[in-house]
Amino acid sequence: MKPTAVYLPPKHTASNNKLDVVLWLHGFYVRNHEFLFRNDPARLREQVRDVNKDVVLIAPFLGYEYAEGDGFAGNYSVKDLATPKWGERYLEEVLGGLSNFLAPVSGSPPQLQIGKLIIACHSGGGNGMRNLVGSLGKYQPNLKACWGFDCLYGARAQPDDATFWYNWLSGQSGCALEIIYGPSTLPQSVKLDLMGRGLATTDGNRTPSQRPGLKNLTVSLGHYDAFPAFGQMVRVNDFDPAFVDRFMIPQVADATKQKPAPQHGEFLRLAIANVREAFPFPKDIHYMIARGGFYSRLSKL
Repeated sequence: MKPTAVYLPPKHTASNNKLDVVLWLHGFYVRNHEFLFRNDPARLREQVRDVNKDVVLIAPFLGYEYAEGDGFAGNYSVKDLATPKWGERYLEEVLGGLSNFLAPVSGSPPQLQIGKLIIACHSGGGNGMRNLVGSLGKYQPNLKACWGFDCLYGARAQPDDATFWYNWLSGQSGCALEIIYGPSTLPQSVKLDLMGRGLATTDGNRTPSQRPGLKNLTVSLGHYDAFPAFGQMVRVNDFDPAFVDRFMIPQVADATKQKPAPQHGEFLRLAIANVREAFPFPKDIHYMIARGGFYSRLSKL
């Protein structure tokens, strides 16, 4: 068990014992589990409250990591999430604790079950999501989607994040992955996007002929959270992928069959450079992605 914050939204009814759950994995700069619902700039609790859905938010505290000098210090760790059936055991303990908490209302501890399960993560929590999808045990069939908000930092992991998620999704039939990225996670996110659409290989080269794309993968570029227009605040969660493509891979429309495809990863490097050049990012984009992206996806449940 880890210190855990649980939020039951106003929409929740006491008689509903089958819970749709969003399991949130936070990143660095989170001091404790209370901080997640009171002070964190991602505003998790507010998003669940405002979306007006009966979704239970469960957020384990994974440690406090912070910048110090040129590196980081602290005790943030997600290694144990990869141990066999860690996710199953964790969810069982949370359900047990929540059942006891609700007992005074219902008269006896309700027999709580999980309906739909969503794993969502932000920033450094991406490594935790990568670990957790393999340790859900009996709750694996309940997993319907994974949402990653600016989280693909694992360029040096074995395999790297893009390859891991591509391989994992290739074996999934009922689970979807949605990734929204900003400047700090752009390289791995662009790689996963191009691989998922059958345009790039794991080496970053263009495929000789386009492979079938993954239907359960969505990768989008995060941008402004909201901006004033026509006297009101307009919310923008992410760009239309087709619009991003105009800048990411403009050579696709002009390529000729006689021109050899670039090798040694040039295709991927060019796509990454194109996106960086075309899209300037606001200062607070890292948390804008978490706020706007989380709310948008909750509203579609």
